Amino acid sequence: MTATATSNYIGQAMSATTALAPPSLADNPGLLTWNLFVMTAAMCLGIMMAGKQARRLWAARCIDHPTDPVSVYRIIIFLAGCAVASRGGAEAVSLWSWSSGDAATIERVAELKRWLDPLSVGCGFLWMALHILAEPMIEHQLRKAPLPVDMWSRWPQLRRPGLILLVSLLMAAAAVGLR
Repeated sequence: MTATATSNYIGQAMSATTALAPPSLADNPGLLTWNLFVMTAAMCLGIMMAGKQARRLWAARCIDHPTDPVSVYRIIIFLAGCAVASRGGAEAVSLWSWSSGDAATIERVAELKRWLDPLSVGCGFLWMALHILAEPMIEHQLRKAPLPVDMWSRWPQLRRPGLILLVSLLMAAAAVGLR
């Protein structure tokens, strides 16, 4: 096979790859891959963050008062996780559904995304409002007994999120590359 024939074959493969992509991403498989990766990872990591905080809130419901600084902190992180998970999830499902080529599925997913987007932004607004309202209290509480923050010992906790990022990247690259 000559270089010209190879480049023509690759060009045809790339146009077939992006034929089932949203119009804004159809001419750029790299951008499609990047968006699939980021939105899939955001959904997974947001679910992990929100789930962890929901478990902590539930476990401490008998001990912590809802206005305790630790409760407010957990609620803020929970809302942030919900916002990222629902926004990333809506976009990820939208992007992944384009590969089906089924117009009815694409339409239903687009409508679902339009319903989830205001929910995501609402979680974001609540997260920001709660942070603004609670910031002085939390800062005052943190200054009472300052403890050194040893973030370096927590690095192993980033192993699972790192694996999610890697798997999301591989899935996105495979989805775009194998179409």
